[in-house]
Amino acid sequence: MTNSDLEIINSMNEYIQNFLEKPHHVFGNMPVCPFVEKARLQNRPILYQVYQFSNHYNLHLNSDLLKLIDDFRASLSYEVMLIIHPDKQAMTLDESKQFTERLNQIISPTGLIAFAGNFNDSFNIQGVYTRQAPYIHLTIQTDKSIKIASELLLKTRYYQNWSAENLKYVGFPRN
Repeated sequence: MTNSDLEIINSMNEYIQNFLEKPHHVFGNMPVCPFVEKARLQNRPILYQVYQFSNHYNLHLNSDLLKLIDDFRASLSYEVMLIIHPDKQAMTLDESKQFTERLNQIISPTGLIAFAGNFNDSFNIQGVYTRQAPYIHLTIQTDKSIKIASELLLKTRYYQNWSAENLKYVGFPRN
């Protein structure tokens, strides 16, 4: 890992700690992302990877990106993998969404799901822009863990200010 990679990871970690982990009244006084602090601090922390992916990337079964994802899936050491693109301008919002859709078609049969983050993403809950991280990135988790987390949050006030459009954007209701 290079010094540049460490700077990128540190920048994303600052975003996580200073924004995603902070309680906000829009989310029922819960953190913007209620489970990220636990994932970051627990025995199965976040696996950070700095990797140049692109909308032109060939997502074939032997690609380096899919090998990274498969290694994560096989590992019992991490709950979440954050793949961070080192070039902040590498993809437009539409390109990141298309890339993530194609990636999810490939990885969903393995029980994984990817979410894209892009500083141009206009998704927000009452003006709180939850996906505008400093770098384009992919968050990879198990679909099962997302379903469990969503079910837990449904029992709280977390979604109280979400519109039907907001919920649909993030895939609610989950099957």
